[in-house]
Amino acid sequence: MKNLLQVFGKDRMDEIVFANRNKAYGAYVLRNEYSNGLTKALLIGVAFFGALSVTPLVISAFSTDTIVEKPKDFGPYILDPVDTTPNVVKPTVATVIPPKVKTVESPEYTPVRVVKKNKPEPTDDDKKNAAISNVTSAGPETTMVTAPPVIPGPPTVAPYTAPVPPTPVEDPNIIVDGKKVDVAADFKGGINAFREKVANGFDTGSVDQTGMISGVITFVVEKDGSISNIKITGQNSDFNKEAERTVKSIKSKWTPAQLNGKTVRSSFRMPISMRIE
Repeated sequence: MKNLLQVFGKDRMDEIVFANRNKAYGAYVLRNEYSNGLTKALLIGVAFFGALSVTPLVISAFSTDTIVEKPKDFGPYILDPVDTTPNVVKPTVATVIPPKVKTVESPEYTPVRVVKKNKPEPTDDDKKNAAISNVTSAGPETTMVTAPPVIPGPPTVAPYTAPVPPTPVEDPNIIVDGKKVDVAADFKGGINAFREKVANGFDTGSVDQTGMISGVITFVVEKDGSISNIKITGQNSDFNKEAERTVKSIKSKWTPAQLNGKTVRSSFRMPISMRIE
């Protein structure tokens, strides 16, 4: 079977396909203009690739191998300043030539592995009135000025200063003997008033003994006037206990003792005797 395009042709085939149809539809127009569009696209592509291949030849035709050197820029010129100062004759310094004197070589000793024959050392005559130099040469003798020897004097001994004993730190809680204070502790009204308070508060019924009984009361008068460390010594234990209780019951304060102008704790001792019937 032959191709329908060959029998009817392309235009005839389009007419058959779009018979009784809306030819204003875009597909009909595209099919009619397809051949023309394809031809134009082919020609544009061939022209573009041809231009790309010809461009290098055109560029090489206009290029040149001549090298043009850029002139060197030497920069700004600096003019030498003109010396306008007047000609001044500079003073010449006279060269002082030291006088030639007798010298003696100062030997130098350098340790080496192989001992070589050294130069002869200068004699005493060469050293006499000669200046020290690196060579020994003849000339007028010189007077060598030497510093007098330094004789050390006796060693300097610092004067003896007796050590200052450390200041003893006073213990604020120390108890001072009542006989060694400057002002003894005292009870308001005197010691007899204190004895009277003890006698009035004493309960004789607690002592299982009659007759004269004695003992010694010792206590500490504190800095605030109160009493502490109360002790009673005697032969009768009942008497000792009652005397201790009576002293503790007394609430009146004492005037504390003083030593060196300061209030201190002091001990107090008071004998006590009582007749019990």
